[in-house]
Amino acid sequence: MSKSLSKLFWNAAAGDNAAWYIATKFDSDNAEFFASGAREVDEFLRVGGVGLDGSARLLEIGCGVGRMTGRLAGLCGSVIAADVSSEMLARAAVNLGGLPTVSFLELSGDGDLPLPDASVDAVFSYITMQHVPTAAAQERYFAEAVRVVRPGGWVYMQFRRPGLRARALNWAGHVAHFLRGRKTLSRAWRGAQVAPSALVRAAGDRATVELIPRGRHLWALARVDCAESR
Repeated sequence: MSKSLSKLFWNAAAGDNAAWYIATKFDSDNAEFFASGAREVDEFLRVGGVGLDGSARLLEIGCGVGRMTGRLAGLCGSVIAADVSSEMLARAAVNLGGLPTVSFLELSGDGDLPLPDASVDAVFSYITMQHVPTAAAQERYFAEAVRVVRPGGWVYMQFRRPGLRARALNWAGHVAHFLRGRKTLSRAWRGAQVAPSALVRAAGDRATVELIPRGRHLWALARVDCAESR
């Protein structure tokens, strides 16, 4: 159910107003839309204390129309831009102007990452997990991200922050947007709440996990051990 729901919702969102559903303060994917994505990439990497070098291969989960992808591509050797929506991916390919270092990957939506073990150096995801309809799928995305990262690499993914205050603020936003004609009461927008402890368990023994609360967000940073025990 969650797979078809997410695909239907985000393909429709791409046709309705992709920019708004990606970053709600925008109504078009104009220059400032992409500039804001670049600024946020730099800020989030700084807060997490993680970096990228020119040879790194990065997986971005939830690339949308490429708001952050261009900046990520400028920081590393190559980017796999992944999304559940084929429509978003098609728009991203146009927006990124055929950048040779960016490839595209459509996801099923159930948390599976169709990549080999230890095949990328880093995984980044922002305002994507918060829309995934089930906690189980979010946990699987995190576990899969740890699986596909090479020893010495990192996974840095944002989730909804738990707690009554954060939940109340989120619901206030959902309802306000709904009253303005957006489809924000759908489970494919509201997502599910994942337990922080479940993310730590999902990483298993391959990685050390740090949880970083920030506003209504919870960032989970997993650093994959250089010397693996298994």
